[in-house]
Amino acid sequence: MTGIVEKNYGDALFELINEEAPAMLKTVQDELCAVNDILTEVPDFIKLSKTPTVSAAEKASVIKETFEGRVSAYTYRFLMIITENGRLPFFGKIYRYFASLCNEKLGIAEITAVTAEPLTEELKAKIKLKMTQVTGKTISLKEEVDPSIIGGIVLKYGSRSFDGSVKARLDALKAEIGSVIC
Repeated sequence: MTGIVEKNYGDALFELINEEAPAMLKTVQDELCAVNDILTEVPDFIKLSKTPTVSAAEKASVIKETFEGRVSAYTYRFLMIITENGRLPFFGKIYRYFASLCNEKLGIAEITAVTAEPLTEELKAKIKLKMTQVTGKTISLKEEVDPSIIGGIVLKYGSRSFDGSVKARLDALKAEIGSVIC
């Protein structure tokens, strides 16, 4: 469920870029993805933004020193606005909402493939081809490695999931055997 903060900020940024420079949508989405990675890897940014003893000017200065000249003007100004308004802790949610708007507009479907071992290039190509046929969209494939699934693959698309893992099959077999024995 989308909260009001991410919806308001995500919609505002999307509408602004879509009106002023639609060719920048993918660039800003990619930049926000990189910023999200940074904020995830360095949680001190978020801690700093929540610290009441640090002035708004100091918080803005940190964002300026870190991102000015390294991202587009749209991304930089957006970071400054959410920092000034105390919304940096919501960045991850705002980014995900904005990315979903961009993907819808650009005809991109984000698919996550979870496997026990890394995918080969050949298998990635097959998954992309099949999912393009199923969704009718360009596929952005993300990979996750989870040895606990033992083998097979779990594909996640939006709120849908296809679980073709060995673990899921074993769990189903266990439940079936359990119902027969009782």
